[in-house]
Amino acid sequence: MSPHSDTFKRQQRRRAIVAWTVAGIFVALIAVGAIFGDEGKDGGHEHPIPFGYAMTAAQYAGLEPGLDESDFVNRLEQTGLPEHLTSTSYVVLFPPHSEDVHCSFWEISDRPELVARICFSDPEARLVEKLERNVSDEPVGVNA
Repeated sequence: MSPHSDTFKRQQRRRAIVAWTVAGIFVALIAVGAIFGDEGKDGGHEHPIPFGYAMTAAQYAGLEPGLDESDFVNRLEQTGLPEHLTSTSYVVLFPPHSEDVHCSFWEISDRPELVARICFSDPEARLVEKLERNVSDEPVGVNA
């Protein structure tokens, strides 16, 4: 037997061992990802990311058009999360608004599936729009 054929067989065996080892590690990583990747989920039901600004459903229902923004802030003792700081995934739930308003986003604390957008006119600072959306709804106002 020639020395080259023994070397060739050892190289082939080494390559096969490396290939099977890499394949085994890959399969093990997929299995570990599948096992531990589902741990953080609560049965597929996702709650809104807390904005840090919340009002109750009763407070939301009590907001009347024309309410002065300073009265609103005094009543809730919060200003709401400004639109430019709100996750796009929440902003796209609502239709686009005009340029002459400024909006803030809120959680409805006793209805965690709801998010509200409250808009005041600029510069009059009067409530002109209040909308609520279910966080599981399809986005509106987005052009595909």
